[in-house]
Amino acid sequence: MFLVGYGDRTFGNRGVHDDVTATALVLDDGTTRVALVAADLLTVCETTVDRVRARLAPTEVVICCSHTHSGPIGHADERSHRRDREYVAHLVERICDAVEEATRHLTDATLEWSEGTCDLGVNRREATPTGVEIGENPDGPCDRSVGVLGVLDPDGGRIATVVGHACHGTVLGPRNLLVSADWIGPMRARLEAELGGSVLFVQGAGANVNPRVSWDVPEPFAQLREAGEQVADAALEAVRAGARPLEGAPVAITRSEVWLPLQAEATTREPPARAHIEPLLAMAGLPKVAAPLGGPLLRRRYPWRSTVAARDGRWAVPMRHSVVRVGDVALVAYGAETFTEIGLAAKAASPATATLFASVADGCTSYLATATAHREGGYEVDVAPWAYRYPGRLDPSGEELALRTTRDAFSSLWG
Repeated sequence: MFLVGYGDRTFGNRGVHDDVTATALVLDDGTTRVALVAADLLTVCETTVDRVRARLAPTEVVICCSHTHSGPIGHADERSHRRDREYVAHLVERICDAVEEATRHLTDATLEWSEGTCDLGVNRREATPTGVEIGENPDGPCDRSVGVLGVLDPDGGRIATVVGHACHGTVLGPRNLLVSADWIGPMRARLEAELGGSVLFVQGAGANVNPRVSWDVPEPFAQLREAGEQVADAALEAVRAGARPLEGAPVAITRSEVWLPLQAEATTREPPARAHIEPLLAMAGLPKVAAPLGGPLLRRRYPWRSTVAARDGRWAVPMRHSVVRVGDVALVAYGAETFTEIGLAAKAASPATATLFASVADGCTSYLATATAHREGGYEVDVAPWAYRYPGRLDPSGEELALRTTRDAFSSLWG
């Protein structure tokens, strides 16, 4: 099947460099049970998330994608190829297996927190004479923090480590056709070897942050290991400098949908089915006569199913939003590729002692960009929404709508 993450791959995968995994951590205070799943996927469609939730209810499941650009699909439906449908069914089974296995091994545990910094990422929105392009902007915003949540058994042994960092999984470029967890794989392997237990990676608000690497190197997988080691070193240094004990109860969760308006008036009963085709053809440099190929090509390169509905006279899309409280810890989860400034603002508003931000969690509504980025333009705001089959670009008001929902969730959970 096609690996997802780059629109210009012309072939499906040619093998597996390193396995992609789903790792589950189940947290239970006797009243509420939440399963945090870290999955090596670019994104996972809301339809796939709902299949997992239905299987595991009443456990509350939050699926956090690593955002590797060398991973498999996260959605298939009745129009998909048989092998794609079989893979997504397999994906659902494996995620459920991980949660059920973790649930069978519930034990008393304590929490600890440490935090470091890492310079792997760089803001990618580079200003050029023709507009903002994907490049390097060393002076741009970038969340360099590496949050490390340790879960320890009563004897002090490590059950699990949750690592949060904001940086795209794009060390391997579009020429790579081998399945890989990207830099997250070697990072996780190093930490599991050094600390013990399982490592779960939470992709932070890294929508506009790329790893500071080159795709034109003779040994890309050596560069991949170096990038992963860089984040692992930061996490290990933070843990060894001393971790802070945290309370682990209560366990609670709030969920909601943030309806993000599009810059498209809802003048018909149903959203235009093919409004996205022409912009995508233009991006690919293809003529309008190629329009009949647009739908099948997009289903092959990025299979997805989006929800679009009329709200207050405009088309809008629902972004899934969750905040999990585990005692002194908050996990804020957005179903969107979230700009680093928004993730920083959410963490700054948090009343918790320690806060992790999870981008591309439980679904994805394209990029959640800042109002400033909307004024500047660029790939994230001008092009990416069309790949989600939207009839228009997202509106700049999405930033404040999302953050307001987060602040309300903090008030609900912490009072």
